[in-house]
Amino acid sequence: MHFTRLRSSASAILAATLLWGCAAKQPAPVLKQDLETITILGLNDLHGALAPLKLKTRERAGVTPVDYERGGAAMLASYVKTLRAEHGSRLLILDAGDEMQGSLESNLLHGSPVVQFFNSIGLQGAAIGNHEFDFGPVENGLDPLGTLKARAKEAKYPFLSANLISKKTGERPDISNTAPSVLLDVGRLKVGVIGLTTLDTPTTSRAEFVKELDFSDLKEATLRESKRLRNLGAHIVVATAHVGLFCNPAPGSPAAKLRGSRVWKPTDSQKECGPRDEMVRLLKSVPVGTLDAVVAGHTHQIVHHWIAGVPVIQSGTRGLQFHTIQLSYDLANNKLIPGASRIEGPVPVCSRVFENQQDCDGESTAPPQGRGRLVKPKFRGKVMEPDAPTEALLEPAIKKAAEVGGTILGEAILPLEYTRDRESAAGNLVADAMRFQLKADVGLINAGGVRSPIEAGPITYEEVFRMLPFENAVWILKLTGKELKLVLRVAENGSRGFFSVSGVQLLAIPLSKEAPATDLNGNHRIEPWEVNRIKEFWLDPGQGQELGRIKDDQYYRLALPDFLVLGGDDMAWVMSQIPTDRIYSENTKLIRELVKDYLAEKQQVNSYGDPTIDPDRPRLILRDSGVKRKAKKSR
Repeated sequence: MHFTRLRSSASAILAATLLWGCAAKQPAPVLKQDLETITILGLNDLHGALAPLKLKTRERAGVTPVDYERGGAAMLASYVKTLRAEHGSRLLILDAGDEMQGSLESNLLHGSPVVQFFNSIGLQGAAIGNHEFDFGPVENGLDPLGTLKARAKEAKYPFLSANLISKKTGERPDISNTAPSVLLDVGRLKVGVIGLTTLDTPTTSRAEFVKELDFSDLKEATLRESKRLRNLGAHIVVATAHVGLFCNPAPGSPAAKLRGSRVWKPTDSQKECGPRDEMVRLLKSVPVGTLDAVVAGHTHQIVHHWIAGVPVIQSGTRGLQFHTIQLSYDLANNKLIPGASRIEGPVPVCSRVFENQQDCDGESTAPPQGRGRLVKPKFRGKVMEPDAPTEALLEPAIKKAAEVGGTILGEAILPLEYTRDRESAAGNLVADAMRFQLKADVGLINAGGVRSPIEAGPITYEEVFRMLPFENAVWILKLTGKELKLVLRVAENGSRGFFSVSGVQLLAIPLSKEAPATDLNGNHRIEPWEVNRIKEFWLDPGQGQELGRIKDDQYYRLALPDFLVLGGDDMAWVMSQIPTDRIYSENTKLIRELVKDYLAEKQQVNSYGDPTIDPDRPRLILRDSGVKRKAKKSR
């Protein structure tokens, strides 16, 4: 332990002591500090998005939309290299999972291009997300973990999950280059990194691919690995966790009006995050000092908050932005300095930014003076350009995706918006395609099955793929009216957003309001899927016909993804109530192929005369009064 030198001589100290008397106390010596500051760059939910998104701005009437781009691995690599040049070995790069699944450029090669990209930027650890299991076996293989094992072998970084367990052995599954945690040298510090996987995984990934796995308690796994890492000499312990949360900025705070990026301090005023959210519950359940920082994922939110004193970041999805956490450690006194921690972000990843916004978000409302011209972004005083070596590395995958995805399937007259908290135009399009192509009475698509909007103009196969990246087929259930209402009631519980429907009209309680619940499965506790938001059900045959009651004893055909039939998104109990002889997998086409066929027939969708969300006849009414009953205009 080092002490500062006292400027006074020994005799001066003695004289001062005699002058003040024996009771006088000398000032405590000031301890020297030896600070080491590290920076954690957090990524999450890339979902294979290696190519930049090509978009048009959302503008008020009379203002011409502007073409712009967001994201892209080559731009992200430039930011990473700039941070590496600034921080050197004191930079730690972590990913919080769902890295591979979700784009043509990644999916066509089963995620391999993403692993190549992460290898090239020096990623040091990645959480295993629920969608890491989506690819299943390698071609002609039987092992449901085959593709994940192949990608893990290719990676120069470890895949991490401390709560991933084999049902057969009760131990970790046999996957090379995976671990519960890892101890890394970052600058002069030893940093322990724990991987965590959401407990939602069995219901948010393909059930047949994770049927041999268990996902153990997050708290127990975190405490075990944190203790082990501290015993191994870790100065700092971080979690890279595919475990989500929802945080909103306090009204009137700088975050509520955030344009571009900023630096956050622990004392900045921010609204608390959801107390029931998986990551919030974990951090509030473990002792102080268990974790020093968290890179989170899974819920696709923008998070730059302190929870139970721990800095937590999450950067949305698709690499459109990133955050960093700065931590300072006093080596002389062997302690972290919590008050010195900082979060920077969200840093937008753009080849051009709108000058008056300092970001490339063309969906937000433009500033009063307009968005401004598109200019090259600056970061750390440097003009940012796409990284040429990364462009060269990914060119084969992106070129192949462009060839497959460039086919024009139809045209959207108006944009097809994607949302989970109300009726969704993109979701309606998918539900309609499923219903009409399979001649069903009702179509149903889960909110998480639709992943992105579609711009106005020609609709390419790449856009449909990005909207529907999962390998799901459509099954048919033959249901009584009573069973149909039960399925719709469970589907629309709101915990994962509202599902999109076709052929019915629903009066529902908004997500912002509390709703009643019933213990449907009789286990003496209320789970989120048992919340009942539906107040009224109506059958909507369309084609100018009147709405009608769903009759309890009449049979109806419901088209829905096989993912839901197999119990995904908390549908397991209600599916167990349907006799198996009334569940048909009579269609072999994937959902996006049905949408492709539907667009080929319609040619144009979401027109002014036939909008996908009809204001005169909405499919989802969020209010507490009666249902409007207007005849549907002819298609």
